[in-house]
Amino acid sequence: MKTDENNPHDWLRSGGIRLRSADHLVEIEGVTESAIELLQEATERFLKAYLISKGWKLRRTHDLSNLMAEAVAFDPYFARFEDFADSLTDQFWAQHYPGGDQSGLGANYEDLRTQAGELVSLILKNVTPEAA
Repeated sequence: MKTDENNPHDWLRSGGIRLRSADHLVEIEGVTESAIELLQEATERFLKAYLISKGWKLRRTHDLSNLMAEAVAFDPYFARFEDFADSLTDQFWAQHYPGGDQSGLGANYEDLRTQAGELVSLILKNVTPEAA
């Protein structure tokens, strides 16, 4: 299968795979560094799907806070997810490279996963087949 970085539905598919993987991993092992990374990557891909569907030109970034700011520019409702984006981005970087403070890593995972689900639902309502 050939994918296209300008097709929001390819980003949705990729995000969905990572989100399901994070959920399965948490069921099996509990909250791990990998679960945090998968949740962050899923959220990143869903945000990129939304942004691309609005005409945004892809920027290669892992910073959910920056992506969320871009989403807020299209729809101020996304501002309710800014703290979520900041927290998940901080935890992503803390575990991504050795040397980060991992003392609170995953402590609020349940809340992060709930907010990710709410964000994904919002995005899925806004990325229609016509956007592809």
